Amino acid sequence: MSTYRILVVDDEEDLCEILQFNLETEGYQVDVAYSAEEALQKNISEYNLLLLDVMMGEISGFRMARTLRDNPKTARVPIIFQIGRASCRERV
Repeated sequence: MSTYRILVVDDEEDLCEILQFNLETEGYQVDVAYSAEEALQKNISEYNLLLLDVMMGEISGFRMARTLRDNPKTARVPIIFQIGRASCRERV
């Protein structure tokens, strides 16, 4: 069985460390990028899942996701958005 690779993309270093630790404890191989720009330098098609923060610097998580969906090599990589918003309407 191959190891699932997850890329965590978030500008909060503490959150990245917590996610990486917990996911690696469960047996996943985890890489971290602290910005969308840094993440886009990686070979995204090698990952089984992206955990993507919505609110980042120059390139938002939504914009990065659109870029990935427009590229046939990365269009099918699953994405889970991380969102730190308070209201139910914003989370849905």
